[in-house]
Order: sequence, then structure tokens, then C-alpha cells
Amino acid sequence: MGASREDRLGRGSEEPTGWQPIVPERPELSEAEKQALFEAAAWQVAASVCGWPMPPLADRLPEIAGKPVFGSFVSLKRAKQLRSCCGYLGGDCLLAEAVQQAAHRAAKDDPRFPPIEPEELDRLHMDVWLLWNLEPVAGQGEERCRGFEIGRHGLQVIRGEARGLLLPSVAVEHHLDAQQFLEQTCLKAHLPPDAWKEPQTTVLRFEGYAISGPFPLSVRHPVQAGRFYPASPAEIQRELDVLLAGPPAEPKRCSAILVPHAGWMFSGRVAGTVLRQVDFPERAIVFCPAHTPGLARWAVAPHDIWILPGGGVASDRQLAGQLAEAIDGWQLDPTSHQYEHAIEVLLPFLARLAPQMRVVGVAILGGKWAELRQFADQLARFLQSLPELPLLIISSDMHHEELAGDAQTRRLDRLALDALEAKDTERLYRTCVENHIAMCGMRPAVLVLETLRRLGLLQSAQLVAYATSAEAELGRDSRRVVGYAGMIFQ
Repeated sequence: MGASREDRLGRGSEEPTGWQPIVPERPELSEAEKQALFEAAAWQVAASVCGWPMPPLADRLPEIAGKPVFGSFVSLKRAKQLRSCCGYLGGDCLLAEAVQQAAHRAAKDDPRFPPIEPEELDRLHMDVWLLWNLEPVAGQGEERCRGFEIGRHGLQVIRGEARGLLLPSVAVEHHLDAQQFLEQTCLKAHLPPDAWKEPQTTVLRFEGYAISGPFPLSVRHPVQAGRFYPASPAEIQRELDVLLAGPPAEPKRCSAILVPHAGWMFSGRVAGTVLRQVDFPERAIVFCPAHTPGLARWAVAPHDIWILPGGGVASDRQLAGQLAEAIDGWQLDPTSHQYEHAIEVLLPFLARLAPQMRVVGVAILGGKWAELRQFADQLARFLQSLPELPLLIISSDMHHEELAGDAQTRRLDRLALDALEAKDTERLYRTCVENHIAMCGMRPAVLVLETLRRLGLLQSAQLVAYATSAEAELGRDSRRVVGYAGMIFQ
């Protein structure tokens, strides 16, 4: 933290002779820099809430990171009620470090409130305070009431181990006069309200301003928890322990993978067998079939965060926007993803295995062979422009049709899997269409594999797991058996 306020002042003493203000200059930021700082603070709050690793804010804000400040506070409110407020103070703070530490503490460490929950994020209002010019309030006793300005100054009192600080906004929001502001600051320090009058109590003033607004990150809330996978964070982790169990595997860098998206009791072990073998990059794009008709045909999820029970997965709004711009007919559309399960069921796996990875989602509704090839051309050109290829994830169950028993499902799935293992996308498309194979992610698979072919990255296709829903149903006769496959493409 640097030199502490108590060390600089001396504990339980009057202001030292020759006191120099701590960071006397206001940290000036442009409006664009303020917005960038506000969003960076929000990402730190979200990362602390969801459990992601977060790189230094200085990396995101190199132009302003090194500006000196006395400290920073991050205040979070919900429905106009304080939800958390924590700060980071010191004699030699740098702006980015102070804001990052304050945001992390506001998310998790305010002892007055329970930690912020992921589901709350888009309901929060946030203030990011930058503080400067810490200096003693002039005079003693009653004179101290005239030593600061309501609305301009915040106050800090120190007496021995006791200390308390109130931001400039507190006096304004609660309509406090100077004496009341001093009294409330003493109470914050767990001192008698009139302790400010006594010479052994150090009273300081400082200046500050807040960058304020609604929490700036958009989220997609979970809708399938408790249905396709467990609803509680503890149950999710226990179930993942089971689904990801298996012999140790050296993670593989893959171009793409295919994983199922049914309820975990049916397809979770197949998904886990694939995902635990993957060496994950910094970003992934999940392509899934859209299960809700009447919405956008090619919908890119525009969210910043996929919320999960007890956590979440970061997305990449910039990459999502670039995808929608680069490919004809694709559009940013949150509605198409609002109730879609085919990405959500995979997210707890990704949160567990690759908490640093950002995940963009694309939902596909229909598409003929020629159209899929055109999109693959455009997608390949776009991906070539990126510094690192994202992992392409195909979310797909295999055949599932009314009256298809286990033997029939396996027979039809074998036809589709033969085409996949042969890396023949036109054969996959024709086989599914002509044999009425209801592989719901056939089009995402064709798009992804055609894209990899154009990039020269489709060298091998390995089937690593296969099962049907009949296995999970303990051999009971079922009129509708679904197949689940897990594949790795390199």
C-alpha cells in the first residue's frame, strides 16, 4: 500500500510541523479515459465476484495507470441502497492499482455486507472515486468546523488505532452540516461523536470526484440451472468432479471440438471426456443450433458475461461485434440466446477448466449447403485476421427423433459420424438430409469444419466418446433415444 496514513502523521498526535499534502494535484482524465476506467473497474468487480483471474488494470489503461492519487473507493448500490463500499489508500498510490484494489475489495470484502453475487451485477449502480490532496484540517476544537467545505471535501479522523473516513458525497446525500459531518466521521472510526474536538484526534480533509453510472457490463442470466444441470454452486462442482473424472490426459491444442448439450445426466460424461483433454486458448466461439423458432437465423450473443449459479464466464463484446460485422446476415441479438440451453449447459465446464477464457456464442437457425459454404468463406477470412485462433466449439446432440429406439439411433449416428471422421462436410450435410438424421448441430458442424478446411487446420478428426440416452435410463424401453458424441478436431 505504500506509506500508511498513520506512519505519515504519527499516531495520536497533532499534525506534524511542515506537513505536505499527499497528492495535491487533481488527477485529470478525459471523458473517454473516465469511461475506460469505469469499465475496467466493472470488469474487476465481475472478475472478483465470478472467480476469474484478472490482469493488472495498468495493462488496460497504460495512458492513465501511473497518475498519482491519494487513493480510490468503489461504491456499489442496489435499488439506491448501499451494497458495498471499499477503498485503497496510501501515500504513493498509482491510479490503476488503487482502483483495481478498491474494486476487488468492494466485490468481496466489505464486512458490513455479504459478498456481491453474480446475479446482482446488472442491478448495481457503481461509483469509482479518485481521491487527492490529503491534508490536515486547520485549527483546533470548534475551529475545525470551518476548515473544510461541504460537497468538496471528504474527512478522515485518526486516533491511535481508530480511524474513519467518509467520502465527500456522504455529507451531501445525508444533508449534514460541518459539525454533523465531523461527528459521523468519528462514529465511523468507533470514536465518541465529539472526539474531533480533542487535540489527540487528527482530522484530515481530502478532495475527490466520482465516475458514476449503472454497472456497464451486460449479462445473460442462467435459465436452465436446475433443469439441464444442478442449480446450486456446490452441486455443480460435485457433479463436475464426477463428469470430468478419468485417467490423466495431456491437454491438446485443438482447432475445434464437438460436444453434446443435453442434460448432464444424459450427456455430461461425454462432454466431460472431451473437455478435460483440451488445452484452452484465451477465447472460444461456441456454435449451437437455435432451439426456438421465429427468432434471428444467425444470432451472435452480445453479452459481456454469461452468469452461472455462483459464478460466470466472461464473453468478448468486441469479438462478437466483429463477427456480426464480418459475416453477411449475422447480427447481434440477445433475444435468441435468452432461453437457449445449448451453450449454457457447457459453460460450467468451461468456467471450471478455463476460467481465464472468454466465450462468444452464435446460435444458428437453419441454413442450406450453399449458404453454409458462403459463411465458412467469410468466417475463415475473419479468423485469419486475428492474432490467435479461438477454439471453435460445436454444440450438438446426435440423432433424436420420436420412435427412434437405441439400435436405430446408433445406426443413423454411425452414418453421420463416418462423415465427420472422414472430415467430409458435404457428405455430412447430404447424409443427414437424405437419411432424415436429426443431428441438431449438423449445420454448426458443417460451418466450423468447412471454415477449418479453408484455414488448412482440419488434419484429423477423432471420436473420443459416444453414448445414448438409453444408457442413462438404465435400459428402460424408450420411444425417443438421443445419441451423444464427443469429437476432437486438429
